[in-house]
Amino acid sequence: MKKLIAGMAFMLVSYAQAEVVRVDVRPSATAPEIKTADSPHIVLIDSGGGAGDLLLWMPGTLGRPHLGAQLDFPQFAAQQGYRVIILSYITDQAVSGICVGKNLRSNRSCAEDFRRKRIFGDEGFSLIADQPQDAIQYRFVKLLQHLKETRRDENWDQYLNTDGSPRWERIAVGGQSQGGGHAAFIAKTKPVARVIMLSGGWDMSAPAEIADWYVKPSATQPERWFATYHVEEPTANVMAEIYRALQIPAANVGALDKPVRGGKAHGEGLSNSAYQSWWKFALGRAASVSGSP
Repeated sequence: MKKLIAGMAFMLVSYAQAEVVRVDVRPSATAPEIKTADSPHIVLIDSGGGAGDLLLWMPGTLGRPHLGAQLDFPQFAAQQGYRVIILSYITDQAVSGICVGKNLRSNRSCAEDFRRKRIFGDEGFSLIADQPQDAIQYRFVKLLQHLKETRRDENWDQYLNTDGSPRWERIAVGGQSQGGGHAAFIAKTKPVARVIMLSGGWDMSAPAEIADWYVKPSATQPERWFATYHVEEPTANVMAEIYRALQIPAANVGALDKPVRGGKAHGEGLSNSAYQSWWKFALGRAASVSGSP
């Protein structure tokens, strides 16, 4: 079943444990000023009308929202009862490609400034061309408002405060690679329901020195943080150091070690369904994730 209406596509997706409605929405359909990175957001909703917490999922560098033929982490989250938004945003530049060399030598806060601009639209960082309407939070809010108006019986306003800002305490944030780093940065600055980093970036403030923002006070409690990496990733040791700096409980960190399929270990935490038990642990219970883990 598929129907196109005003930039939105509907599809019923069957999973082993749930039937999920897939809704595709182009960012430009939520706000005409958004013109860049206009691949559709993908929204996954339990067809039973569940009111569990929302997972904002951010793809990694060069990634776009998509549903693969094989079960991956965002699809598994929907299967577990989450509402899932796979966000469409600018991904074609990464911190690890911009905040290096002379850019890093001239600005220890390069990585933090990069993420503030890409996530919240802060000005004053000229090394990426993102406009205010390109910011992750702006796109996310516009999508929530669009869903609130077009799917009125699904109570999307539960994820928005009265001033229109995200109600972060009802929202879990997650992502892979660049997206995982964005999830961590949001959780540092906003009290989110839960944060899940899959090989979530490796920001630096100087060569061989992890970024200062990792050790700043966190708005999200340590027990709400979950992170993983594969032991064969070239940056595995750096990510392990970062996760310690973020004060993620050791029990909440998954050092994945099953044989790597294909050539790269970096995407194993996202796409290898052999790790479903860890996925389930990290997701908790969607209907109560905003409560104490």
